[in-house]
Amino acid sequence: MLFQPPVFETIFRTPVEHRLVIRGSRSRGAPLDGVRWYHDEFDAAGALVARYETFDETDESGEERCGWRRYDAGGRLLARHEVAMRWSALVALKQSRRGAEIALQRLSGHGSPVPPARRVLAA
Repeated sequence: MLFQPPVFETIFRTPVEHRLVIRGSRSRGAPLDGVRWYHDEFDAAGALVARYETFDETDESGEERCGWRRYDAGGRLLARHEVAMRWSALVALKQSRRGAEIALQRLSGHGSPVPPARRVLAA
């Protein structure tokens, strides 16, 4: 099965009147395996409202994780969410890509403060 990345608009809960534009992606090989995507969100008037960094990786300590970070137009971290498994494992656990995307959504609104860093295992 080919790798199918998430539908980022679903994860970020992008309003339908906004546009999400990919700025790029980066991948790296073993032993630190992973991929990162970078997106910009524009409102209906074309103003930049947010930037996102999404990741699916095995980090320096060998921990598997996937998640995202949301920044305002000025580069300040607004929100983040992470699960302690790779994207493919999350899809398998949730039995669908859509279920995995929902598991990666943040539960509160876009304007909430950044919670303390913690790992969350999606059940």
